[in-house]
Amino acid sequence: MSNIPVYAHRGVSTGTVENTMTAFKKAVTLGADGIELDLQLSADGVAFVTHDIDFFRLAGNKRRITDMRADEIMQLKLGKTFYRKFFGCRISTFDEFLKFAIPTGIKLNIELKESFLGKGEKIREVVEKSKDVRDVHFSSFEFSILQTIHAMKTNVQTAFIGKKYTEWDYVLSIKELDAIHLNKKYYNSDLMYSIWNAGFPMRFYNLKGNETYIENPHESVIGWITDFPDKVMKKQKRNLT
Repeated sequence: MSNIPVYAHRGVSTGTVENTMTAFKKAVTLGADGIELDLQLSADGVAFVTHDIDFFRLAGNKRRITDMRADEIMQLKLGKTFYRKFFGCRISTFDEFLKFAIPTGIKLNIELKESFLGKGEKIREVVEKSKDVRDVHFSSFEFSILQTIHAMKTNVQTAFIGKKYTEWDYVLSIKELDAIHLNKKYYNSDLMYSIWNAGFPMRFYNLKGNETYIENPHESVIGWITDFPDKVMKKQKRNLT
């Protein structure tokens, strides 16, 4: 059985800052099959590679990205307090990320965050910019974002990220979805088998690399999303030398 693709969650953030070029370059160096990244929109409609709606956790700044212009965001220094005071690294635009990622041929899992809600033009713009990526899918907790992508009729792959209060009967009736993303705690659960019986493959996130099922995964699994891609690939018994 071929190895299930391993996606580096926000790049490899061990010793780096998540969702930064350093973290993404580390993922490529480690040999990860793919990169999972998050996109948020600035007040002036620029897509940035960052997870949170504000910058308090990464930059000590409580302002929301939706209230900041791109030029303001570019001035932020990211990292733990001491690090960013003396060094720091900056946030990347989606355009900058693509310039790096496309030549590598690495797979991409692009998660569109809450700032894209109701921004159909910007959703379509991101999808269009990604057309030269060899293997890409778009994921979101927000079903309306995925609906906008479906309406483009471009055969772009999408994945819905399940959460605690998901109305699964409704979600599983939407045949335009290509996959479901689930927290690993649902692996081998009734929910997993319900999703598979409805015809949807799954990618699981939050893997640590010590899960025994990595070696012999259920046939429904088409991807692992992890902060520890090297450990997951080692568990797959890949030759990483």
